[in-house]
Amino acid sequence: MIKYKLKCKSTYCSNEKEFDGWFQNIQAYETQKKRGLINCPICGCEEVVKLLTTPSVKTNKSKNIDDIKNKNNTTPIFGEGTLVNDKSKNIAAILRTLKKEIQKNSTFVGDKFVSQVRSMKDGKIKEKPIHGHGTNEEIKELRDEGIDIVNVPWISDDH
Repeated sequence: MIKYKLKCKSTYCSNEKEFDGWFQNIQAYETQKKRGLINCPICGCEEVVKLLTTPSVKTNKSKNIDDIKNKNNTTPIFGEGTLVNDKSKNIAAILRTLKKEIQKNSTFVGDKFVSQVRSMKDGKIKEKPIHGHGTNEEIKELRDEGIDIVNVPWISDDH
């Protein structure tokens, strides 16, 4: 398996940290990228790029993943070297379920989210459930205008 550092290039995630992606080989990465199967875990966007990577050198041969699992009674999952316990897995499952419900019951408007919300508030377009992207500043402005916005962490699907 090869671990690549990935980064979302959408306007919503432009200042967010990079994240890891594990692939069998470079061909597997390229195939998934072409098919649109690589999404940002924060916003769900497909504008994900592979960053330059360096080989990983193991410095301490006495510690391995089984030692870490036994010591912390947790299982390592997606993240920058962090360990996540069973409670966090349940939260991830809840967020994935919520994401699927949102996708099923609303329309994705992408980067037009903020303008669409304002148009609905002003009565220019018919109100309907939508989801999309907005910067933290834009979301704060909508809330300041009295518009209720829910910011849901958009995590990747469990494959």
